[in-house]
Amino acid sequence: MKTRMANIVLSGFVWLKSGLYWVLLPILMFGAVWCSGAFFIAFDAAPAIAVLAVFALWMLILLSVFLRRAILAAALVESAALAAFLCITPQQRFRDTKWQTSWGKTPEVRKLADGRYELENVRDFHYRSEDDYEVDYRSLTVDPEKISSIDAVFSHWDDLEMIAHSMLGLNFSDGTTLVFSLETRLPTGVEQNGICGLYRRYALAMIVGTPEDLYGLRADHRGETLYVYRIAADRKYMRRTVCALLERAAQMQRHPEFYNSLFRNCTTGLLPMLPEADGLKNGDVRLLLNGLAAKMLFERDLLVCREKESFGSLRSRSLVPGICRGKNAPPLRYGGESEARWLHER
Repeated sequence: MKTRMANIVLSGFVWLKSGLYWVLLPILMFGAVWCSGAFFIAFDAAPAIAVLAVFALWMLILLSVFLRRAILAAALVESAALAAFLCITPQQRFRDTKWQTSWGKTPEVRKLADGRYELENVRDFHYRSEDDYEVDYRSLTVDPEKISSIDAVFSHWDDLEMIAHSMLGLNFSDGTTLVFSLETRLPTGVEQNGICGLYRRYALAMIVGTPEDLYGLRADHRGETLYVYRIAADRKYMRRTVCALLERAAQMQRHPEFYNSLFRNCTTGLLPMLPEADGLKNGDVRLLLNGLAAKMLFERDLLVCREKESFGSLRSRSLVPGICRGKNAPPLRYGGESEARWLHER
C-alpha cells in the first residue's frame, strides 16, 4: 500500500514537473526576445559583447528543449538581465545629457499658501514653420477654483485613425487655457524609435503650454487633425484634476521618469487622471491604440454630448474649426478669436 502511494506521489510530481517545464519554456522564449533587445539597446555594452550574450542565451533556450535542466540556467540569465534593467535609473541614464531643442523645458511648479500655483516655463512659441520658431516661455499663476471645463484632445497624423497624440486642456473662467502634454524628451542627435522606447532610452517630459503653441504646432505646421472633446465632470472633480496635474508636473520635475512606448506615454499617463476616470486604470486596449481612446471615453459617459447623440456626431462637432487643414492647404494659423471662443463656449 505504501509503495503504491509512493508511486502515485512520484508520478504526480513527474507530471507537475513536466507541466511546469512546458509552461516555463514559452515564457522564457518570449523573455529571450525581450532580453535580446535589452542587451543591444538598454545596456551600454559593446556590440560584440551583446552578440555573445544573445547567442549564449538562445543556445541555452535551444539546449533546454533536449536537456531540461538547462532551462534553469536560461531562467537565471534572464532574471539577471531583468534585474540589471530595473537597476537603470533616469539619474544614471541621463547624467550630463544634452537635451534636444529648446522645447524640451519642463515646467517648474510651486504651490502657494492660498492654494494657487505658480508656473514657470509655460511654453508659448511663435511658429513660422515646424522648425522655425521664436522661443517664448511664460510665467503664470493658476487658481484651481477658477477651472470652468476640461478637454480631452486627440491629434491624429498621416490620416491614422488608431494612433493619436493625447493632451488635456484646462479652461479657466478668466479665459486662460493651459494644455498638458506628456511627450518624449530626447537627447541631442537621437531620433525617436518605438522599440527603443521600451528599453529606458528616453525621458518622459510633461510639457505645459498655450493652445496657440501645442494645438497650433500640430494642426497648422504638422498637418495633423485635432479633436477637442469636453469632459463631463462637476467642479469638485475638475478642481481635483487641476491639482493632480500640477502636482504630477512638479513631481516629474523633481524625479525624472523614463518614457515607455506602451505603458508610460501621452495617453496612459494622462487619461487616467481625468475626473471620475478611475476605471481607466484597470486597463483597456484603447489606451494603447489611443486613436480609439475618445470613443472609449464616450462609452464610459465621460464626454459631454447631446441627448442620444452618436459618437460620430460628437466627433464631427469636436473637430476644431479653422485649423486641421493639412500640410498642402493654404496657410491658416490657429489662435484666432473664433477658435479661442469655440474652446470656451461650445
